[in-house]
Amino acid sequence: MASRDDDSGSDFWETASEGRSEASDVDAAHVDRELLPVPSHVAPRPGDNLCHVCKKLKLSPRRFVVLPGDKEWNRGNKPDKLNLDLGKVHDMKEKTDCPLCRLILQSLGGPDQIPTAVDGESVVVLMSWNTNGPRPNPAAPWNHIPEVRMLRPYARTESGNYVDGLNLFPEITLLANDSPTDSVAYFIRPIRPSMIDFSLVRKWLGYCQEHHGQKCWRNLALKELNRSHPTKEVPGFRCIDVDQKCLVKLPQGARYATLSYVWGQGKKFMTVKSNLQSLETPLALATPEYMTLIPATIRDAIHITKEIGMRYLWVDSLCIVQDAFETKGAAIQAMDMVYSAADLVIMAAGSEHADAGIAGVYPGTRGAGQVIEEIGPGFRLAARTRYQDSLKKTAYSTRAWTYQESHFALRALIFINGCAVFRCQNNDAWEEHIFEPENEMSGEGRASRSSERNDIGQYEGLMQEYSSRVLSFQADIYNAFAGVSRQIKCQLDTDICHGLPTIYFDWFLLWRPLSLQSRRLLETTGQPVGPSWSWSGWVGCSWSHIWDWYTRRIERIGKGIQKRSWIVWYQRQGHDTTECERLVRFNDGKDIAVDPIFKAERRNFYGQRFQKGRFGDINCSRREPTKVVLTSINPPTYAPDIISHHSGSGFLQFWTLSLILRTSEPTTVDTYQGPPDKRKRLGIFDSSGREVGTIRVQPSWIDEHPAPEEREVILLCEARDERAEDDGLVDEEPGWRYMVMMLEWRDADGGRHAAGSIPSMYAERVAVGSIGKADWSESLGAGPVWKEVILG
Repeated sequence: MASRDDDSGSDFWETASEGRSEASDVDAAHVDRELLPVPSHVAPRPGDNLCHVCKKLKLSPRRFVVLPGDKEWNRGNKPDKLNLDLGKVHDMKEKTDCPLCRLILQSLGGPDQIPTAVDGESVVVLMSWNTNGPRPNPAAPWNHIPEVRMLRPYARTESGNYVDGLNLFPEITLLANDSPTDSVAYFIRPIRPSMIDFSLVRKWLGYCQEHHGQKCWRNLALKELNRSHPTKEVPGFRCIDVDQKCLVKLPQGARYATLSYVWGQGKKFMTVKSNLQSLETPLALATPEYMTLIPATIRDAIHITKEIGMRYLWVDSLCIVQDAFETKGAAIQAMDMVYSAADLVIMAAGSEHADAGIAGVYPGTRGAGQVIEEIGPGFRLAARTRYQDSLKKTAYSTRAWTYQESHFALRALIFINGCAVFRCQNNDAWEEHIFEPENEMSGEGRASRSSERNDIGQYEGLMQEYSSRVLSFQADIYNAFAGVSRQIKCQLDTDICHGLPTIYFDWFLLWRPLSLQSRRLLETTGQPVGPSWSWSGWVGCSWSHIWDWYTRRIERIGKGIQKRSWIVWYQRQGHDTTECERLVRFNDGKDIAVDPIFKAERRNFYGQRFQKGRFGDINCSRREPTKVVLTSINPPTYAPDIISHHSGSGFLQFWTLSLILRTSEPTTVDTYQGPPDKRKRLGIFDSSGREVGTIRVQPSWIDEHPAPEEREVILLCEARDERAEDDGLVDEEPGWRYMVMMLEWRDADGGRHAAGSIPSMYAERVAVGSIGKADWSESLGAGPVWKEVILG
């Protein structure tokens, strides 16, 4: 636990600094370059001496600055040239008396994290010189003016492959105290060894508030999300008042901070109806009774709120009445507003659970000191660590609930590895050991973070990242996505059906797994939480990739899909009713509307006049759903779709072309170029034995269904398996295919079948693949059939 042992009682509430004004510590016209002393733990060990490899580098403080006459002076930065060979990791680990070898291994992630061999190949360390300095163009942050030099080590196998799991692009440079010039910027700043420097944190907040202003102002995000403020939209919106030491209803327009943290397993103290009145009593949270019940991470967040000069803190477990289900549901659906309206989000990213506390908040709780080594008298080098390298290894970065909390944080104070990091809309990250760039201080240091509305990849990325996150309770799949889904709905002007935007539904339906997946099941009953056709129905990362094989430009996607789709999608409203609703419809009920982004007429292309002749002489006129009920076959009931405007059962009912094809080992060469996903590739063969396409299935499924096997597949739409050479001409380029979904049918007894029909069965998705556009006619059995499907 990071907190002090004496955190009970009223003493806890008096430990923070008395200075309550952020601006009190701020001289916004001057960037602080004062240096702390070199930490006392930085001293040579007995017997320290550079090894013969490191001696050859002939390092000195002068080599870490760029001065007139140097080859980098007034020139742009250059790509790395890995021309410094430091040898095998195994040998470097043995050289424990070499301070530079120790520093290099630590910068890569630590000697315990770096393997000495991968797949029988020795791991070696290569290194390059590079530069750092001012970045004059926010739109091109990779370009800088060389001002200082740094060393970049890389761990690779002997054949040149990178080693997974290590820090990305680590840097080593001079400790600022040893600068041979008057400038200390871009070198490493010493930090307090005992605890976080909250005077520096207050300066960060003051710089942002005074110089960034409207660029970081919360109302801009709220306006984009069609939101006002939690005090207006969330019934009884409460916060912790750190002055009155109790829960209060937040005064309208008041500034507040929020806490983003990992709950963890085990029972947690929370606000319920029975203790609400007690917790709203002034000084209640300072009593020994409640101080022992409140988890350490929340106690430390209260302390941080006082330290930075704020009065109100919102914490979900305390500020939401957990058994008041109506108001709790409203709060869950307003997470986008709660976090984007906050003046600051306190992210306890390094805390494994609510009882862990926040390291660095109190003296003696920072943990390990800075990674600094003395190379010689007055010559110390340090690792320029990045909080992101540590963040990716934390429980925080894996949790579903914390995803939207960090996503909507316009200003965030991140606590990790005993250190504080400040992130806002106009900086990349201000960390205690790195000097803040002057242009970022003034609000001119980076390109705007405002949404690029005409990029479909932005929205696909939100679903991809969230689908990779972990839930303790699978039924929360839509609750923890409610805020992000609202953003997607507002910016794309669409509804969302069980996790998929309906506006381009056919192409969003083509998502692929990026990891081994299994069905998302309720812990209590083992029943599916979401439909098989959506990523929400599966545990594991899913990749929707319209941007990859078509284009990022949203205004072109609507036009492109119009002539390449034909299914009229309906969602069943329940198992005991025959009612179905069109999946795609505009708010006024019409099929034509004006696009709010591009101000052009937009047509509901689902259900337009069917392209005659697409499937030869097959009668494709039936498109309305048959009136059937499903209660007799006991289909599952999915988690409530709280993110939809028109919540339904999650069972789709529609007509399309059905084929019976054979799956077997493929005979064609695999040309797949997407991210590796460990699925099993199968060939799809027609009635003549010709391989007409491929499909990738989960290994667990193929173990139960060894090929060859005849399976039913349905045609979904036209799309592509490969990236176009020119996305401006993608509609004219070859490569368009029919995307197919392999089905598995379920009967009333839970039996699984390769083919089936309604109403005695419903279907589930196995996988999505493709066949050639001319290959649909050679179906096995009775041939291709225009068929009605109920897909769950």
